[in-house]
Parts: sequence; C-alpha cells; structure tokens
Amino acid sequence: MQKSILWDGINNDTDEHCAVNYLANCIVVRSEIEGWAHGVPVYADYTCKLDLSWNVQEFDINFHLRDTQHSYGFLCDANGKWTDALGKVYPEFEGCRYIDISLSPFTNSLPVNGLNLSDNESAELDLVYIDIINNQIRKERQHYTKLNKSTYRFESNQGAFKADISVDEDGFVTHYPGLFNMIQAK
Repeated sequence: MQKSILWDGINNDTDEHCAVNYLANCIVVRSEIEGWAHGVPVYADYTCKLDLSWNVQEFDINFHLRDTQHSYGFLCDANGKWTDALGKVYPEFEGCRYIDISLSPFTNSLPVNGLNLSDNESAELDLVYIDIINNQIRKERQHYTKLNKSTYRFESNQGAFKADISVDEDGFVTHYPGLFNMIQAK
C-alpha cells in the first residue's frame, strides 16, 4: 500500500511531495521538497527506511541551497547505534529512534505513530535533527503530548517553541500552525 501526500509550506514558500510505502517488513518513504526558505532557493530529497514501529533504520538526504549541494546518509541498528555510509560511528546520536527534518512535516509523523500515546499522555525523546538551512545535523530533545486522537502538542528548545499539530487518521500532519498545511493525500 502507498500513501501520497502533498504539503504546502506556509512560513517558507515550499512544497513537499511525499510517498509512504507500507511493505511487509518495513516502511519506505521518498520525498522531495522545493521552493524558497528564508529567501534562499532550496531543493531537498530524502529517503527513509523505517521498521514497522516507525523507528528509523536508515535515511539519506540530499539538499541544495543556492548553488551548494549537501548529502548525508545514516544507518541505525537495533541497538540505536548510528553510523554513516562509510561506517563512522556517531555516539552523540546513540539511542535516538527518530529524525526531524527542518523543512518537512512528515518527520513529526515518526513519534506520533511510533510512541502510541494515549490521550493526555506525554513523552520526551531525543532525535537526530537535520537543519537544512544551516546545514547542521545534531541531537535534539523534543516533547510530544497527545491532546486527542487528531491533535498533538509538539515542544522543543525546552518549551520555548510549542505548536498544536493536527494529524489525519494515519498520523500525518494536516495542519502545523504557521508552518505547514496538507494539500492532498491519497
């Protein structure tokens, strides 16, 4: 089964076209983002392989800012050990189960679907944050609270940033105030 999603970036003038493929033993996501972010032309494409619990097993991202290209690829084993394609170990990411890509609402779906929170239940987690605009990859702590079946409160930067995110029945962002709107899903 495949779900195709189109998101519109509100704060940044971007569009994301995402295909989520549910396979027998994993979930494979392929997505493209293009437009303007912070006044800079941007294009990004990424692929994520997830286990059936929405944990990242590997991801590759390529992005262009103006005329500069950047590429990253990481693998995560069952013990939460992260390595790049050349085998270099990244101990700072150890234990992270999810990623967050700065210009994508898709990556909010990873903890939304993976944490299986009940209404009014919260979880704090560390994840690998990919900041496309600043070309940085770092560990970040985030907090999710399930307010009801279609709304999650997302917090980062120790609560300095908060947003109540609306999701569809499959846990994909439909509205992220000031940042993203789902245009179409099928």
